[in-house]
Amino acid sequence: MYKLLDMNNIMDDHTIWAHTSNNKASETLGEHSRLCLDYYNKYSKAKGIDSIVLNTISACGCNDEETKFIYDMFVNAIYLHDIGKINPYFQNRRLKNPKYKKADYDGNSNHALPSAYIYLCEYMPLIEGENKKKFSFFLFSFGYCISKHHGYLKNTDGFCDDITYCMVEEYYDKKLDLNTNSIMTTDKRYAKLKKYIPNEIAFYTLCKLLFALITACDYCATAEYKGGTNLDISIIENIDKLLNNYQNGDIYKGIMQYKENKDFFKSTPINALRSDMFFEAYNNLKENPNGNIYYLEAPTGSGKTNISINLMLNIIKDNPEINNAFYIFPFNTLVEQTANTLMKYFKKDEDFVIVNSVTPIAIKKDNDLEEIDYEYSYLERILNNYSIVVTSHINFFNALFGCGKEQVFPLLKLCNSVVIIDEIQSYKNSIWRHIIIFLNTYAKLLNIKIIIMSATLPKLDRMLDDGKGNFIDLIYDKKKYYQNPLFKDRVQIDLSLLQYKKIDLEYLADKVLQFKDKKVLVEFISKKTAREFYDLLNLQADVSDLRIVELTGDDNAKIRRKMLDEIKNSNNIIVVATQVIEAGVDIDMDIGFKDISTPDAEEQFLGRINRSCIKTGSVAYFFNYDDAFKIYRGDIRINYSITDEGIAKMLQDKDFEGIYSRVLSDLKDETDQLNGKNIKKLFESCLKLRFDEIAKKMRLIEGSKQIFIAYEMKTDEGVINGRDIWNRYKELCQTKEMGYAEKKVNISLMHEEMSYFTYTIYGMENMELRCDDEFGGYYYIEDGEQFIKNGKFDRDAFSKSTRGIFW
Repeated sequence: MYKLLDMNNIMDDHTIWAHTSNNKASETLGEHSRLCLDYYNKYSKAKGIDSIVLNTISACGCNDEETKFIYDMFVNAIYLHDIGKINPYFQNRRLKNPKYKKADYDGNSNHALPSAYIYLCEYMPLIEGENKKKFSFFLFSFGYCISKHHGYLKNTDGFCDDITYCMVEEYYDKKLDLNTNSIMTTDKRYAKLKKYIPNEIAFYTLCKLLFALITACDYCATAEYKGGTNLDISIIENIDKLLNNYQNGDIYKGIMQYKENKDFFKSTPINALRSDMFFEAYNNLKENPNGNIYYLEAPTGSGKTNISINLMLNIIKDNPEINNAFYIFPFNTLVEQTANTLMKYFKKDEDFVIVNSVTPIAIKKDNDLEEIDYEYSYLERILNNYSIVVTSHINFFNALFGCGKEQVFPLLKLCNSVVIIDEIQSYKNSIWRHIIIFLNTYAKLLNIKIIIMSATLPKLDRMLDDGKGNFIDLIYDKKKYYQNPLFKDRVQIDLSLLQYKKIDLEYLADKVLQFKDKKVLVEFISKKTAREFYDLLNLQADVSDLRIVELTGDDNAKIRRKMLDEIKNSNNIIVVATQVIEAGVDIDMDIGFKDISTPDAEEQFLGRINRSCIKTGSVAYFFNYDDAFKIYRGDIRINYSITDEGIAKMLQDKDFEGIYSRVLSDLKDETDQLNGKNIKKLFESCLKLRFDEIAKKMRLIEGSKQIFIAYEMKTDEGVINGRDIWNRYKELCQTKEMGYAEKKVNISLMHEEMSYFTYTIYGMENMELRCDDEFGGYYYIEDGEQFIKNGKFDRDAFSKSTRGIFW
C-alpha cells in the first residue's frame, strides 16, 4: 500500500475548487484528487497496475526499500497532479471562485507546472542520505510528467529552467533548491545517470506508465464529476464462456475429431496438416508457460488466425492475472478479415471491438433510457476499454511510444494482456532492432504475452546483444509444414522472365492474356505502373468479354469489398494490383505475375496463388520492371533479391530463416556503427527521457497528408456526393449544439463515408500542398472529378496539376 502526503498542509480543501458545473456543486480539489486515486485503485484491482509499477521500479535497479519509497512518490504524483490549482489566479479566472477576488498582481493562471513545483517542494525534504541524487532523479522525472498532463511529453532538457521561473511565491511559500539536490541540474551525463538507473528502458516505461495514469485517472475522474460517467475497467471476466463459444465452432470440432481419428480429413489432407500445426503450437505453449514472446511461423493458408484464437484463450485461461487481448494488424483489410473470423464465435462490439481510423465508436446505451450514452462510449474508445481489441499497428505504437495523453491511454489496458501481432515483417525494418528491444522489455515489465505470427517471420531476437528474453518457437519443425508438397508445391515458381532486365509491358500483357480463361493476379510495386498496365490490357482487342480489375491502396472500403466479392466469385478474371494484396487480401488465384522486390514480399504474393491448396497447375512468374531500389529505399531486404540464385533457392525451399539471418545481421551491424543510427542512442534517449526523439524514431509512417477529393461517386446504391459529406463533417465539427463526446461519436460514424473520398499522399517532407480548404487534418480539393478515372484516384493527374503537390 502507498503512503499519501497530507494535502491539508498545502491548502484549505473547502475553498479550493477543481471543477465547476452549472447543475451541481463545485468539486473541491481534495474530492477530485481522491477520485483520481479511486481510478488508480480501479486499474490496480482490474489490471494489476500496482504490482506492475512496483516491478518496473525494481527493474530500474532499486532494492526493496528504494522501491517502496519511489512507489510512494509515483502514487503521490497522481494524487498531487492538480495541486497547482491552489493558484488564486486559476481559481478566480478559470473557475470564477468567488472566494478568490482578482488581485492587483497580474499573475498567470497556470496550474500544471505549478503542480510539478509544489510536488517537488513537498517531497524534496523527504529525500535524504546516500540515495539523494538517485531519488531526486526519479522525483524530477515524475514532476515533469505532472507538468505535461495537459499537453504532450517532449523532453526533460528544459524542465529545470521552467521550474526555476515558475511563479508560485504569491500563494506558496516553500522554495526549491535545485542546485544542491538534483542530479537533473548538476550532472545529466548518460554514464553518470546509468550508475543510478542501469535499465534505461525500464525507467522510460515507468515514466510512460505514470503519464498514462495521471492523464487517464484525471480524465475519468473529471468525466465522472461532469457527466456522472462512472467507468468500469473492462476485462475478460468469463473466459470459460469465450472458450465454449470457440470450441463449439465447426473448425475446432473438426480438429478434435481428427485428434481421435486420423482419417477424418482423408479427403482434405490440408486440414490434417493445419490440425497438426494447431496441436503443435498448443502443446508448445503448454510446455513453455513462462515465455514472454512466442513466434507462430506458419505457411500462408495454414490457419494462423484460428491457431492464434485458441492460443489467446488458453493463455487467459491458464493465467488469471491476464484478462485482455489485442490483435494488431498493419492493414485495415486484415482488421476486417480477422473481425469476420472472430464474429463466428464472439459478439462484435460486446466481446470484441474494432478500433481503427474508419470504424465507428462502439455505442453503449443507458440501461434505463435506452438512449446512447455518448460520454461512456467515447471514454471507452479513447481508453480502449474493451475486453478484446482489434486494432492497427499505428494505434499500438502510439500506446507504446506516443507523447499525447489520448495516444498513451491504451498502455494501461495492454498491461496483463495477450497481444497478437500479425505480419510484423511489414513494419519499417530500419527500426526492427528497436522494436524487439522495446517489445521484449514491455513484455517482461507489463506482463504481456506477445504472439508474433507470419508466414515470413523474422526472428528479431537475434539482434538482442545480451540474448536476454524468453522467446519461444511454437512450431519447432517448420520444415514439416513448409516442405510439405501441399504448401511448397502448390505454386510453381517460374523465373524465366527475369532474363529481361526490364520487361516490355506489351510483351507481359501478351503473356498474361495466355491465361485469360483463369484467375490471374499481376502485381506491380508502383501504382503508376499498375495503372499503365491496367490501361494497356483494356486496349487489347480480344478482351471485350474478359473482366479486368485494378486493386490498389487507393480503393476505398466500398469499392474494395465489391471487387473482392467479384474476384472470389469469378472463374476467369485478371486482377492488376500493387503490394496491397501481399498480406492484406484474402483471394485465391490460379496464376500470378509479379515485379520483383523483397524475398518475403515474393512469398506473401505466392500466398495469394492457390491459397486453398486444392488447385493444380498454378504458376507464379516473376519479372523485373520498376527499380525496386528506388521504391524500397532504405529497406535492407532489397539487397537480397531473387535475382540471386542463392536467394531464389531459399525462396523455393521456404528457407526464410536463411534469408532473414543475413538481413538481421546487416541490421545489427548498421545499428552498431558509430553514427546517429547506433542503438546506444536509443538507450540514452530513454534514460534522458527524450520522449519526442523516441516517438519520431519509432514512427511507422512518415511525411504523409490526408487529402479529401470531392466528387460524385456512383455506386449500386446511388450517387454519394463527396461535397455534401465534407459540408456535413465541417458542420458537425463546428456545432455548439452537442457535447464534446456526442460530437466525437457522431464524427466517428462518418469515418467510413469520409474514407471513400480520402487518400494519403506520402513523401511530403519537402513538399507543399495546395488545396481549397484545410480542416480537421484534411486537405480539401473541390474540383475532384478531374482526379478520378474509372472511379479511382488518378495520382499522376493530381501530381501534375496546379492543385497537386509541388517542390
